Amino acid sequence: MSKATKIIIISCATVMIAGLLIWDVPRNKVQLYLEKDTIEKAALDYLNAEKQKDVKAVYALLAPSSDYKRNHSYEQYLQDIAANSPLSINDYKITRIYRLRDNDNPKNYPAVDKFVQVEVEFVFAHSGPNSIYNYSFTFLKEQGKWYKG
Repeated sequence: MSKATKIIIISCATVMIAGLLIWDVPRNKVQLYLEKDTIEKAALDYLNAEKQKDVKAVYALLAPSSDYKRNHSYEQYLQDIAANSPLSINDYKITRIYRLRDNDNPKNYPAVDKFVQVEVEFVFAHSGPNSIYNYSFTFLKEQGKWYKG
């Protein structure tokens, strides 16, 4: 391989790597691919805790910087649950994990590194077997760990 060919290959590789580092869209798609299993595990942990009505686990899986957790103690959370009588989950299925993105609001959420959407289909105890409800949850990455936002 000639010296000129090596220079061209190295230049192209450098431009491609710089493009991935600078341009958010492809970088976030690659990061989503690499982190999808970890995000899914965090979502499943949260959803299983909700289904099992394990309120301690649910509260622990909320992002420390989330508006709710910043403004509500565990005791207040228990009061909110008692007052609002949450629905019982019969079944759920994660249908999509998408839109991984950087924190675009570091002023309000300085501890958050990333946001991602997790779309889930639910069947609640009160609904019939064909009654499927679709929700999109935001999960946050803080200090290397994913939490429910």
